[in-house]
Amino acid sequence: MFDAAGVRMFRQAIADDRDGLDEMTLEGLRHWGHHEDHPEAYADLVDLLATEPGPENFPVFVLVEDGQVVGFYELRDRGDHVELLRLFMRSDLIGRGYGRMLWSHAVDQAKKMHDWMLIKSHPRAVGFYATMGATFERNVEVAPGFFLDVYRFDLQP
Repeated sequence: MFDAAGVRMFRQAIADDRDGLDEMTLEGLRHWGHHEDHPEAYADLVDLLATEPGPENFPVFVLVEDGQVVGFYELRDRGDHVELLRLFMRSDLIGRGYGRMLWSHAVDQAKKMHDWMLIKSHPRAVGFYATMGATFERNVEVAPGFFLDVYRFDLQP
């Protein structure tokens, strides 16, 4: 797809993307103050990212603009549903439509896997998922005192 900003495209992530995607995740969490508000949960995620299999092992897609990765998302097959595990972009690009592009692509890919998608959202990002049509289900405590909002998104009409 071409536009005034340059060439944009999605591609599946490869092993060489791993460090950049992990850093983009941590940058996004720092942007929302997660490292200060919940330092233990942040440290746990840093440890988890270091030991998790690389992006080539799961449906992970990156959005590239002018040769640079500007965002990505990761899906996981959970048997009866798909989970949107991560959706992050460069924090300097928040509010410019990249999240909507990532979301649309993620939904298209998730539809190939299951009928519904689960999203565990940071409290400061829940407005985005609600705007996209996801339905709030509950809160879940993922670390002492740190809760994520759980949303469901039906993938079939």
